[in-house]
Amino acid sequence: MRTGQTILMLPVLHVLMTGCTASKKNAFLTTQVERHAAVKFPSSMPGRLARHVEPAFPTYDEAVGLASNPKPQGKLKSKLDTLWRTPIVDNSAYLSGKRPVEASTPTLGNFLRVASWNIEKSLHITSAAEALSSQAAYEEMLSEQKRTPGKRAHAELLRQRERLASADVIFLQEMDIGVSRSGYIDATRTLAKALGMNYAYAVQAVEVDPVMLGLEPVSVDRKGEKQFLPIDKARYKGGFGSAVLSRYPIVSAQVVPLKKVYDWHEGERQKADAVEHGRRLGSKIAFDSEIRRELKVGGRCFFRVDIAVPQVPGGVVTVVNNHLEIKTTPKGREEQMVEILGKIKDVTHPVIMAGDHNSAPDDLSPTSLVRVVWRQVNSPEAFLETAARVSDLVTGTVVPGYRERSIVNVLKNFQNPLAPDIPILFPNPVRGMFEQVRDHRFADGTAFDFRGDADRSINRSSRTLANSNEHRLWGHRTTFSVRRPIGPIGRYRLDWFFVRSGHLKSPTDDKASYRFAPHFGETLAEFNDSVKPKFSDHRPIVVDIPLDEPPVKSSSSGD
Repeated sequence: MRTGQTILMLPVLHVLMTGCTASKKNAFLTTQVERHAAVKFPSSMPGRLARHVEPAFPTYDEAVGLASNPKPQGKLKSKLDTLWRTPIVDNSAYLSGKRPVEASTPTLGNFLRVASWNIEKSLHITSAAEALSSQAAYEEMLSEQKRTPGKRAHAELLRQRERLASADVIFLQEMDIGVSRSGYIDATRTLAKALGMNYAYAVQAVEVDPVMLGLEPVSVDRKGEKQFLPIDKARYKGGFGSAVLSRYPIVSAQVVPLKKVYDWHEGERQKADAVEHGRRLGSKIAFDSEIRRELKVGGRCFFRVDIAVPQVPGGVVTVVNNHLEIKTTPKGREEQMVEILGKIKDVTHPVIMAGDHNSAPDDLSPTSLVRVVWRQVNSPEAFLETAARVSDLVTGTVVPGYRERSIVNVLKNFQNPLAPDIPILFPNPVRGMFEQVRDHRFADGTAFDFRGDADRSINRSSRTLANSNEHRLWGHRTTFSVRRPIGPIGRYRLDWFFVRSGHLKSPTDDKASYRFAPHFGETLAEFNDSVKPKFSDHRPIVVDIPLDEPPVKSSSSGD
């Protein structure tokens, strides 16, 4: 197959793989929601809750010192050790009288609605908060064409917005607190206050890049013009992390640093180009990848939050918010997943694990121009675009047959994490991480739910994981896209839900109970992509979880 033919095939592959013409046949089942009375809690609940707990953050001057010395001693070391293991917990919403409201649908009965969203460094958190707290505000953000009442597309946008805005629990990643690029905003508090929710926040890292500290200039355009970021030393905290928002009270939260598979200080400090103006500039050669430096201290963490949900046995639901390392290989992310699973093995409550798993077939992060090119060449999903742009590849120096095998592998693996892994010929490097989740057994022998049922998935798909994560005509719907994808190339499914109800011994047992099982998992692509600029480079995902055995009966089930 010639390279020109390959490029011409991309639009066709895009239609096949993304299923862009497929309607969400079960979407109407998510709208028939009835609101009932406020959830009742034991009278002793307020005594179990922290109104607000927050660790001390480094000062601006301490951050300047960390930029050159990431391993301090004495008081600063103690401060950082405490920061890495002490989440912010805020139950002000509950203690001020706000309560979750019981909600039900004819299909599910009473249910819990859960969402997850990587909000891209909190760059547009204020707009997102406005959109979720007010339908009118969201409609004002739309183009005139898209906000025309009566049109199907307009109704679909409002349905997606309502599904996200009404979530009982929201997992969030890339949440800033006191960072210059996002205007020093406390992103978690901003969104929690807008939605009237309690929250917990875990700091993964402290931003100490000289650009972020105003010590070095930043490129502001492609002509190379540079300027210094405005710095407010008094408001600096430098926090980069993850959050859980909950309408239910938070009874406990735990943060534990994971073993490092990438050192964000040592690995970044040698980079010559520091590009940071809140949007991705950089090289055109491979998907406009950004060649940048991001100096931080800290690293990825295990983040567990227990929320009080009186409607479930034991009265507690455990949520685990994952943000796995981007600057590593799939094997590195698999190692992180193994560590996380080990920490929740003995949990007896229902478990919802979600977040940005960065489940791409390679290291997604840009480093140097040379590595950008070779990383794209080594990734089948990226090879075709790179081959079209790099002349020596286009003119025939690639290994014979590689293009053909690459296309087959794209088709086989496209957003299908459990596709067969055939080394060398047709590899699927992300399979290992998903196998770890699928094969994990809690201490009581129960498993995560990998089922797919036509009556319980948003697109009537019976494929693996379709109930919890939207599956389209070909593969799971993508949640992340580079700025200028070529058809299906440069799009990834990075964000996932994994739910453990406590009723399944096998991940795909369609004869087992569907109480607290995921239903109608969906990617809210249109909600995110229909505003300019987009709220995030990630699309939010959402799932509904029945609190009792749901009335719906399955007509078909998973593969």
